[in-house]
Amino acid sequence: MFSRTVLKLLQTIADNDAGNGVLFVSAPCGRWQMDGTSYTVADRTFHPLTARDFIDIGNGRTDPVKLTVAGRAYLTRGAT
Repeated sequence: MFSRTVLKLLQTIADNDAGNGVLFVSAPCGRWQMDGTSYTVADRTFHPLTARDFIDIGNGRTDPVKLTVAGRAYLTRGAT
């Protein structure tokens, strides 16, 4: 249903969200980089996850990105 890139983003957020979310900072060429790492992803990769309410990007990614209950349930079902 989702591309590998979208699934990797969802799993990366889940693996790194200790309850406070995961901060992404703006990177060149319409990309976002997970703060403190080299993991970079295109802006469009977030869209399918926000459309399904699997992640909460807060105030336009100025807030940490949080995995929602729906996102956690999706991963728990073994969709990846």
